[in-house]
Amino acid sequence: MTVAEAAKKIGVSPSKLYQLAAARAISHFRIGGKIVFSDLDVDAYLASCRVGAVTPVVTAPRMRPRLKHLTLRP
Repeated sequence: MTVAEAAKKIGVSPSKLYQLAAARAISHFRIGGKIVFSDLDVDAYLASCRVGAVTPVVTAPRMRPRLKHLTLRP
């Protein structure tokens, strides 16, 4: 697939995709000076960017300390 097609599939601009390819963050082919991507490589890159969900931790409400030993003076 071309740079424009891969960029659209990933959701980035073509210039950003060129940066990713130059940094070797995404696998690609150079054929006669032209950069092309395979569907498998683009899908693998998307899978590597996946961030897993975190289940929220439910904590008990904090108890306020009781200050019975203190007396308030008017």
